[in-house]
Amino acid sequence: MAPPKIAIVGRPNVGKSSLFNLLARKRKAVIAPTPGVTIDRMEEEITWEGKKAIIIDTGGMGLEDSHLGEEIQRQAQRAMEEADICIFMVDVRDGLHPLDKEIHTLLKKSGKPYLVAVNKVESSRWEEEATAFYELGEENLYLISVLQRKGIHDLMESLFSQLEIQEEAIPQDEETIPLAIVGRPNVGKSSLLNRLLGEERVVVSETPGTTRDAIEVTLTYKGKNFVLIDTAGLRRKARVDSPLEAYSITRTVRSIKKAHICLLLVDAQEGPTTQDQKIAGLIEREKRVCLIAVSKADLLTPQNQKRLEALLRVKFHFLPPFNPIYTSAVTGKGITQLLEEAASLNRRFTAQIPTSILNKTLEKVTARYAPTLEGKRLKIYYGTQASTAPPHFLLFTNMPQRMPPTYKRYLENALAEDLGLEGVPIRLTFKPRR
Repeated sequence: MAPPKIAIVGRPNVGKSSLFNLLARKRKAVIAPTPGVTIDRMEEEITWEGKKAIIIDTGGMGLEDSHLGEEIQRQAQRAMEEADICIFMVDVRDGLHPLDKEIHTLLKKSGKPYLVAVNKVESSRWEEEATAFYELGEENLYLISVLQRKGIHDLMESLFSQLEIQEEAIPQDEETIPLAIVGRPNVGKSSLLNRLLGEERVVVSETPGTTRDAIEVTLTYKGKNFVLIDTAGLRRKARVDSPLEAYSITRTVRSIKKAHICLLLVDAQEGPTTQDQKIAGLIEREKRVCLIAVSKADLLTPQNQKRLEALLRVKFHFLPPFNPIYTSAVTGKGITQLLEEAASLNRRFTAQIPTSILNKTLEKVTARYAPTLEGKRLKIYYGTQASTAPPHFLLFTNMPQRMPPTYKRYLENALAEDLGLEGVPIRLTFKPRR
């Protein structure tokens, strides 16, 4: 398989060739303060921590005053089209330039994944100036200095992480719901999958760890297409016995990242364990929906079920409010309920909230409660939705750097409840009003 291609794009003189030379470990691209020095696009195969890729240095986008400028533009556009992922470079010293906004719009329209690298951040002063680029609506900015080799490792680590997820991405249309079935070994994941499909698609065994690979199958239910991912059981690191099993666990973590809904299966007889909590914590950290399901529920008495439900709420207190679903692969109990709840949660997870409704809701929730810090009232001026899956809101405030964690949690819960997003994680990013 050919190495993935990484295009470095941006307007002239932001440091693209300097980054290219640093990653290529050779001075292949000419560096000069004159915009437009890089005329032809340069390609070089690199190895980063054992992973191979081809990096492409492009001419500065936005030089259209001559035939040469038009050719540079075409070369850069072609590189963007061929690339698997792009590094969009900007210069903190120049601030957010109109050309940056145009290139950002092109990237978004292309549908290609990209990371925003803010170059020349060489002191705390420039770190503060870099916040101006949040106006692009991106959640993550990578603050780097090619000159000082600062921030390069984090940028490349995130880039290769995205490439790995992209390689395994599930082809999906708007109606496809990626659903990962996760849990400890031998809690009944494969049995549940076989019951959902109505056929023996996955080997079922009493031996923990039978499922080594992340197995993906498609199911259509009431017009909704689900991609069901049955994963190897996650166990404590101290109990990982072989390289094969370690690889399976890595695949499971990747499956969680690419799913919308993670169905966490808990054994009815054993109840929620510390390892179940850790898996739920991983799902919560990745901002995926955690749908709690109890397997082997046909063995529960009504009294035991009531006691188990109370325990589930204690163990998973850090998750958004949830109602566990009691299932049995033997009797079929709860199977259709699982699919209906997953479809309902996915609608909320991918919801696009109109700006007017979001701001009316913000007025209500901040009127109910807003803290005062050192005699100054914390204000949320307005908000907008940046993305979906999960719902991500940008909130503009007078104290973006001093937002108390308790108030952030209050806003997450209140917005989820008032916007009809119960049961799904939401992401909040606080920014200064410009």
